[in-house]
Amino acid sequence: TSMEMEGANQQLLQAEQQAVADSQQPPSLLLQQQQPLVLGGLGSRRKRWPETSRAPSAGGVSPLSTSGGCGGAATSSEKCFKAGQESRMVSAAGYPAKLLSQLNLLRLCSDYCDLTLSAGGVQFPVHKNVLVASSDYFRAAFSSGMREAGASCLELKGVTAEGLQAVLEFVYTGSLALSVDRAEDILNTASHLQISEAVQLCIRFLQLALSLDNCVELLNLSELYCLDEFGSNVRTFLLENFEDLCRCGALQRLTAAQLSDLLGDNRLRVAGEYLVFFAVVQWLEHEPDSRLPAVGDLIDQVRLPLLSGEHLVEKVSCIGFMRDVPACSDRLTEAKDYHLVVNKQPVMQTPRTRVRNHQRSVVMCHAENLEAFNLATKRHAFLKDCAVPLYNPCICELANFLYACGGRYDGNEASEMASARCFRYDPRFDAWHELVPMNEARKDFALVATGNSCLMAIGGQDENMVMCTVERLCIATGEWRFLPSLQHAVYCHAAAVCDSRVFVSGGQRYDGYCDSLICYEPDSELWASRAAMLNKRGNHIMECVGSRLFVLGGNVEDIYGFPVPVTPIESYNSIADQWTLLRCSITIREAGSCVLDSRIYIAGGLDGENYYSHSLQVYDTQKDEVQLVERFPTRIYGRVCCLMTLPQGL
Repeated sequence: TSMEMEGANQQLLQAEQQAVADSQQPPSLLLQQQQPLVLGGLGSRRKRWPETSRAPSAGGVSPLSTSGGCGGAATSSEKCFKAGQESRMVSAAGYPAKLLSQLNLLRLCSDYCDLTLSAGGVQFPVHKNVLVASSDYFRAAFSSGMREAGASCLELKGVTAEGLQAVLEFVYTGSLALSVDRAEDILNTASHLQISEAVQLCIRFLQLALSLDNCVELLNLSELYCLDEFGSNVRTFLLENFEDLCRCGALQRLTAAQLSDLLGDNRLRVAGEYLVFFAVVQWLEHEPDSRLPAVGDLIDQVRLPLLSGEHLVEKVSCIGFMRDVPACSDRLTEAKDYHLVVNKQPVMQTPRTRVRNHQRSVVMCHAENLEAFNLATKRHAFLKDCAVPLYNPCICELANFLYACGGRYDGNEASEMASARCFRYDPRFDAWHELVPMNEARKDFALVATGNSCLMAIGGQDENMVMCTVERLCIATGEWRFLPSLQHAVYCHAAAVCDSRVFVSGGQRYDGYCDSLICYEPDSELWASRAAMLNKRGNHIMECVGSRLFVLGGNVEDIYGFPVPVTPIESYNSIADQWTLLRCSITIREAGSCVLDSRIYIAGGLDGENYYSHSLQVYDTQKDEVQLVERFPTRIYGRVCCLMTLPQGL
């Protein structure tokens, strides 16, 4: 109709006038859809922009540019609008900020304010709808039928005027003026009014301001306002800077519960356990009368058995409360007893004998060296060597002790003579201790830890004799005793503990390599046959992950006696007594292995070209893939690998 056309013309005229205005200053339009700008109801009419809005010089762009045409090609100064096409949303990028700014000016001038907030005797005129839009607290108060909904003045209890002023500035501007001194007031007000964005800004600021001077106060703040993530970050800062905390005196401001929580954490970064004990002494001496009742709980968190015997006698026993407080005296006696019975230490483990570290290391006993690789930091370290050279021993871990047993008698590669000697490495003191030897000398055998108190040595060979015997070391008694023998003599086999049972797979017998799997039941002390592997193999890896066994690598021999790699990876379900061939494969034999979570780490070994590898690889049982972790400077040979927790200083 004529009225509709007149209205459309009016809209177009307004658009032309706006284009003229835009041409005089940089445009601030954000085009949100890549479609032509169309104003509906204009039919097929075409309008020419005024001269002031014509295309700029070469290379320029008109304020509103669209593609397409109507009845011909459109120039940069011509826009064609077609009826029926979708409209396109355009927005002014600076408008929200301008709106906030104008609202804030209205607040500062008390214009159109319909509510007054009061805190600490100071009044703040505000707009109720702005508060409802920004605060869950006010939204609930004004929409729940409470008496505050109709009030013209509200007094806020529990917040300061300074805090309320800062939070209101945030509500109207989106910015906070923060300092360490003001942060608590502002955080308190923002939390009280449930303005989460302001709370998060406070937390981010405090995280950046965290230092030794304010860390204890910020820890208290995080606990007061239940800021779990921020509190965790502050706690990590305290753990990592504990020694500096002691030196600057900030430790004295901790509560007994806070200090106990820090001392019980494996991540506490200290050079030695004596520093932890000395920190408790310092904390107690600051306020001895009020703090003495808490000292027993704190000493519970100090790992006194990790102190040397000399420190226990000369520096700990002489402290008064260690003698006079029964709980402390009991812990001192426990630590001394731990040092008296060296052989039984693995079965005397408590939380107080754990190494202070949350990171795990792959420890390799090869080439007469004991080497460690930290999986978290990728750091290499050489540990103390055994006083007696070890040549291809079998090793395993029990209670975070490394056991090395058997192997070749000497370093002569041509020698077939085996050793019966056994040694134990303790990372707590970086020290070796010799144990009672096995009943029979063995090499190329399997050594596993059963439960938390026994080792089992299975099969192997000595000179020209292949063995079927099995013996077990009881840690508590320090004696080896024979168990029921295997049905067949075997060497170069693999063994693993899964669901409290010992499984032995593959290996070489007198008649060649085999694919057998047998299981030892500790309760009945009997061996039983299980489903055979899908491939014959020896010199392979077998590890338990969850309730499944995984077999990797190994080899057989051709008719000339040369090794032939066995590359498929298999998994075994003990409940179904069934093997499954996996997609992934690996070429490795005579390698060490250990398990962390769902990953099997493979250290060294012989590769497909019969060279000893200098790589640490990992097989991810969930992803069914092998990846390279690290390439060592030296080659690693022998099945000599286990996973341990080492002190932070090693």
